[in-house]
Amino acid sequence: MSRAAKNWARRKRRELMDLLGNVCAHCGTGENLEFDCIYPQGDGHHRGEASQRMCFYRRQFREGNLQVLCNVCNARKGDDEPALVVTAPLPDNPF
Repeated sequence: MSRAAKNWARRKRRELMDLLGNVCAHCGTGENLEFDCIYPQGDGHHRGEASQRMCFYRRQFREGNLQVLCNVCNARKGDDEPALVVTAPLPDNPF
């Protein structure tokens, strides 16, 4: 992966985290945050390069299927459907 692609992925990750509030949607912590599909989409996207993963997560965001969880809440949720989903308010046209 090129340096430009890595930089693009890092920048888009920061932007997407900012849009989603930079805190865990379940417990509110700001530590060890990860993207999580509210309704699981399999794990194929984990095997791609950073830019491919960011394209996947941006698409999930546009479809309303993305939240931020800390690694503890994400492990607890696993592949289960969410009981409660709390997300930050989103701007009209983020992308």
